[in-house]
Amino acid sequence: MSKKEAQLQLVENMRRWQKVENAAVTSTAQIMEGTENEYIRAVAEIINRDSQMHYRIQQLIVDSVTKTATMPVEDLKAVWDAVERHIEIEKRTIKLAEESLELLDHRRQGLQQYLLEYLLEDEKKHDNLLEKLELIKKGMYP
Repeated sequence: MSKKEAQLQLVENMRRWQKVENAAVTSTAQIMEGTENEYIRAVAEIINRDSQMHYRIQQLIVDSVTKTATMPVEDLKAVWDAVERHIEIEKRTIKLAEESLELLDHRRQGLQQYLLEYLLEDEKKHDNLLEKLELIKKGMYP
């Protein structure tokens, strides 16, 4: 498969995936409407918002193939001090999540553990995004 064919297939995949994300948004909205339980609603809302963001990222991927898309290092350098400060914030949130999980008796506090594990994974995800952004800034991202 040529590079051009692969890019066209990627665009098609992203567009199909966007349809699935739209279905996820609709589905989670129905879940939220169907319950008064704040925990179920919160989980559905998390998934709903993530699906909306996934759609946006998929569109950025499409645009990166169909339009001229760049992330100049100069743009990153212009905000890098703020990014570094945010990296430190993410590291503190990871530490707090880990400390909080250690406080739990896992047999009797399943709901708290479930929510804290979600928060920890999300904070780790943020940290990973920023680490990869730094690699892009250094021109080292594959």
